Amino acid sequence: MDHAASPTRKGVVLAAGINSRSGDTHRLFAGLRYYFQTEGRFVAGDFVEATYAGQYAGGRWTGPAPYDLRAFEYPLATLIARCADWLAWLPRARPWVGEWHLVGYSLGGLLLLEAVTRLRHRAPDPWEGRLHSLTTLSSPLNGCNLGGFGWLADLFGPGRVGPEVVRLGEDPRHRWRIANDVAHLRARGVRVTTLVQADDAVIQPEDGVVGPITPDLIVETTAPPEDSLVARHLGHGRIVHEPRVWARLLAIIGPQPAGAPPPPDAHEPARVLVTPPPAAAASAPPPDDPLERELAELKARLRAEGRLPPT
Repeated sequence: MDHAASPTRKGVVLAAGINSRSGDTHRLFAGLRYYFQTEGRFVAGDFVEATYAGQYAGGRWTGPAPYDLRAFEYPLATLIARCADWLAWLPRARPWVGEWHLVGYSLGGLLLLEAVTRLRHRAPDPWEGRLHSLTTLSSPLNGCNLGGFGWLADLFGPGRVGPEVVRLGEDPRHRWRIANDVAHLRARGVRVTTLVQADDAVIQPEDGVVGPITPDLIVETTAPPEDSLVARHLGHGRIVHEPRVWARLLAIIGPQPAGAPPPPDAHEPARVLVTPPPAAAASAPPPDDPLERELAELKARLRAEGRLPPT
């Protein structure tokens, strides 16, 4: 069958957050990928990892490139531009995909939203109506209003991006623009869903939800957190590993159509992780780590202020 003539297959773009690097979505979204493969007829080749880097010559984008922590040393606008250049190339690189669905975690959700908004102004439209949904998971779409805890931005990773996202949380013009961008995407038929985690002290509902904050957008999670100090103490990250979120995403995206031709690069991985690998004991901080104690004290303060639920 000619895939280019009958692009009926669905493709899913997965985007990781700050302090990530190429390859991290294979671990971060391992459970979601497994769920989609077992419940929705997806295969490994249906998932594509977003990148915040690229190859450039003479100021022009010439091809994709992997990214690492150095990407976050650049301003937010640079990451958005690089992600947009890659997204513009993606439909041409995979012409057999008839529907694209974007899923971004944390900063990855903000970058995807900003990038597709930028592409909306390009002519011709590189997506040609094939973008069907955008879902963000605990993403600082409205910035990250940490109030008196702005110093936490330095813990999210190197470079300029963390503090820049925190500053956006204090800018009402940014919130208005994001709401306007989401409204335009929805008017064009793109299903935009902004989910947040109930016990996330880093990304509050007012940070991660665009529009009215309703109970169905706030997810109660039972999954274990990522193995990092911020995740362990402040809760940021469990939403990605929550099976109920996987089921909701599959309901938004829908299963692969029965009989859809497989992608040319449909190779099953040798090993699929259902949950993130267990934390290595060597990576645990010493019991008298000052940062560990400081975050534990901060967690107690946040609970007292109502920003985290009581234990």
